[in-house]
This record gives sequence, structure tokens and C-alpha cells, in this order.
Amino acid sequence: MKKKIVLHYAAIVLFSLILFILGAVFLVQSNLQNVTELNLRNYLELVDAAYTRTSDEAAVIDEYAGIEDYLRITFIDVEGNVTADSIVVPEDNHLTRPEIVEPGTVAIRHSDTLGKRMMYLAETLADGSYLRVAIPLSSVAPFFNNFLFLSILVGCVIVVVAVFFLSISAERTILPLKETVGALRSIVEGHYAERLPLENTEESNQLINEINEIAHLLSENIRSLGNEKRKLDFILDHMDQGLCILDTFGRVVLVNRFVKNLLGFNDQENKGRNYLFLFRDKTIQLAIHDALEKGIGMNGTYADGDRYYSVTVIKNPDDFNGTESVLLIYTDITQAKTLEILKRDFFVNASHELKSPLTSIIGASELIAADMTKSPEETRDLAARIIQEARRMNNLVNDMLDLSKYEQGMETNNIIAVDLADVIKEAGSVFASVAAERNIRILFQIVSATVRANYEDMIQLVRNLIDNSIKYGVENGHVWVALRKTTDAIELEVADDGIGISKADQARVFERFYRVDKARSKKIGGTGLGLAIVKHICLAYQGKITLESELGKGTKMIISFPL
Repeated sequence: MKKKIVLHYAAIVLFSLILFILGAVFLVQSNLQNVTELNLRNYLELVDAAYTRTSDEAAVIDEYAGIEDYLRITFIDVEGNVTADSIVVPEDNHLTRPEIVEPGTVAIRHSDTLGKRMMYLAETLADGSYLRVAIPLSSVAPFFNNFLFLSILVGCVIVVVAVFFLSISAERTILPLKETVGALRSIVEGHYAERLPLENTEESNQLINEINEIAHLLSENIRSLGNEKRKLDFILDHMDQGLCILDTFGRVVLVNRFVKNLLGFNDQENKGRNYLFLFRDKTIQLAIHDALEKGIGMNGTYADGDRYYSVTVIKNPDDFNGTESVLLIYTDITQAKTLEILKRDFFVNASHELKSPLTSIIGASELIAADMTKSPEETRDLAARIIQEARRMNNLVNDMLDLSKYEQGMETNNIIAVDLADVIKEAGSVFASVAAERNIRILFQIVSATVRANYEDMIQLVRNLIDNSIKYGVENGHVWVALRKTTDAIELEVADDGIGISKADQARVFERFYRVDKARSKKIGGTGLGLAIVKHICLAYQGKITLESELGKGTKMIISFPL
């Protein structure tokens, strides 16, 4: 069958070609190209005039909308990208097209975009961009008028002969080929699951089997690649690190969600653009430049408001595309940086706080040891000072240990139902004598209210609040302690009519070692850690602290625990 079809087709094609070539060479070769080229140049002048008049690419294309099947108009910018087209806007670069390389010269070639042979002509506009017009060679029917007469005569003979020989074998031969073409077109469109039926001929079956196998392999590979891509996208977008990849030209290729949120990255606007549009920090820009030009990596720190990030810039000589790339990795180190600052401040403040009582103890001890006191009363006074400063140090160390325990996380053991009314009564009895020394009245207005907590933590909380109000209250003043229940919380309120806290100091009173009145704190033996401990206990039990204060009018602390 194969030989028979080949012999028939060879005879028909040979006979047809001889007749067609004789007429085509005589008439078409001499007229078609010249007429088409002249027509194309006229269209270019008309379109150029229309664009010069309006400077609007869309308007020019709309003006020739009625003949888009015959005339194709394309505007191309200086970089070779198509900005407007009367039929379809291709995405590939056009700077290498022959008509763009040599403007004014006619080029005849096959259009990959339209699948047709086209005649192209382009010119350079004033701004350096290009205007191109094209005519499909299949649409120049008017030029075939002279050719048609001879073609009809010759075609009639060809058709009669061809129909006679092909009517028997063509249908059976072409049918599987049509099905094959349809299947291939479906594969191109992404329908990999379709399968061709087998034919009665061995040659067709071999081709069909190959196509079916290719479709099956493509389907499996595409499905596998899609799954892997989804996995990779999920991993990248849920990393606790930022990832950005630049190509060898410094253009953005890939960013994960971390970097998008950090830098306000928009895929549609920024992907494919130069890194300078994404990274504004001069240090990072310089690091990327050194990586691209010199292959030098960098490890540094990037600050964004109150957040800190470790940034690593790495040159990759061979990425997934087989070309060089630059990898940027962002790591959030805010917690570590904050902890580092807290530790540094803690040691500085602790050293400073311990130095004063130690100096007093050492000085008094040296005087007593050297027998430099003038009287037993002076010796007793120095000994009392040593005891006072030692107690102050002991209180400071105990508070530091308590604060350290709370900062490292509350222990979950010994959690019981604690009635805050009992805690307040116990704390009130402890500070009754201290308050009496300064003639301060402690007034209670409490109800029974139970929370799930560690009893010692609640004692520590209430004691610090009452102790703070007594220390910074005024003689002959008052301390009010209230405990009440609302619809969704238990509120503990401790207020005084003491010296109050200025607006500037209110934001810092919960910091370690911070004192509103340093001279007064030293006199009364405060450690500066009480409210810091209160804050951490509240955080451990999801509590909320509200501070209300005004200089000279007292301070009110409200602790709210959710029910």
C-alpha cells in the first residue's frame, strides 16, 4: 500500500508541478512580489501618517480594524518588545527580526505567531521605536487575476486526474492522518489523556503507538512536575526565612511570601525587574552588585523599623537554568537581637544596682575593722547600715531571681483555683505595719473571685502592687485595693494618692530597674524590679495591665484576668 500511494502521489505531484511551475514562473514571479511590495510601502506611509497625526497606537490600529485579515500593523519599542498589534501581541523579542535589523527592507518569512508566510516592512520612528506592517502572501488574491485564467485551465486537468486517482485511496489514507493531527493538536493544548485508536495498517499503528506513548509520558511528567511545584511553592511560602533569587542580569526571578510581605513585593509589577527596584538598602544593593560582578558573598544585618534580619547574599555559578544567579536569604533575628539587648542592659543595670550597697557595706566594714569609730553608738550605726544595705542587696537578688524565672516562662505545676480575695487579705496583713509607720490607711473593697494560677505567683503580684503604692504614697495618705468581677474578666485595682507618674515615664515604669524618683527609691530601698515582675506574671496568665496616673494626684493600677 505504501508503494502504491507513493507512486500515485509522485505521478500526480510531478504532473501538477510541471504545469504549475511553467505558469507561476512566467506570471507570478515577475509581478507578485513587486506589486505586493509597492502595496506594502503605500500602507506603511499611510499608517505612519496616521500615527504622526494621533500619536496613539490603539487609535491607529482601530482605524484599520476592518482589514486586519489583509494588513497586520505592529508597534515595537526600542527594546524589541511588541507594545501593540492589530491581530495578536506576541511575547518574544523582535529586535532580531530581519525587517527590524534593516528597516526599510522588505522581508518575506514565515510568521510563527500566525502560522503564515508574510511580507514584512518596517521603519524607525522618531523616538527610536519601530512601526511594522505586514501582508500575508495568501491574501494577495488580486495579484492572481492573470494567473487564475491559466491556473483554471491547468487546474481542471489536474483536478480531473487527481480526483480519479485519489478518490479511491485518499479517504482511507488521510483519515488516520487527520486523527493523528487532531491528537497532536490536543497534546499541544494540554490534553494528554486522549488516545488514538489503532488502524489496520502497520505503518499507521507504529505512528499511533508512538503518539499514545508520548502522550502518556507527557501526562505523567506534567502531573509529577505540577505536584512537585505545588510542594515547592508551599514550602517556600511557609518558610520562616525569606528567599529571593536573581538571574545573572540582576533581575528578580523568584521570591517567597516572607520577602513579599517584608518588602511589599508585587509579582505583576516587580517580577523580572532589576533588583534596584526591590531592594532599597544601599548595603544590600552593594552586596548584590559585588556578588554579580565579583562573585563575593556577604553576611550582614538589615533593620526594618523595630525588626532585625540577618541577610546572606550568595553567588550561585550554576542555578536551575544552567546559568549564574544570586541567592538572598533573610532570617528574622529580632528575638535574638532583643534578647541580646536585654541581657546587656540587665548586666549593666544589675552591676550598677549592686555596686552602691556593696560600696556602703565595704566602707562601713573597713571603718569598723580599722577601729576608726569614735563611739559605740557610731559602731552600732555602721553595723545597722551594713544590715540595711545587705537586706537591700538580698531583696534585689531575690527580685532578680524571681524576674528571671518569670521571663524564662512560668512553671505549669501547682496550678490551683486561687481566690484573689484571700491573697489580698494575706498581702494586706503583711504590709499593715509598714503602712502604719507612714500613717497610710489601706482600704479594701473586694469580692470573692477565683482564678486558675500558682498561689505564690498571685501573692507576688499583689504584694508588689501594694508595696509599690505604699512606697510612692504620701504620709497620712491612702491605698485603695479593689477586686471585682465583670461579665468577661476579674479586675484587681490598686490605687494610691501619692506622687504620681508623669506621661513621659508611664511607658517605661514596667522596665527593669527603672525608677520614676531615683532619690526616693534609694531612700525607701526599692529595687526597681517590682513592676517588671508584675508585668511578666500578667503576661503568663494572659492578663492585661492598665495604668492611670497624674503627677501629684496618685497612681491607679488595674490588672484584668480573663474569665
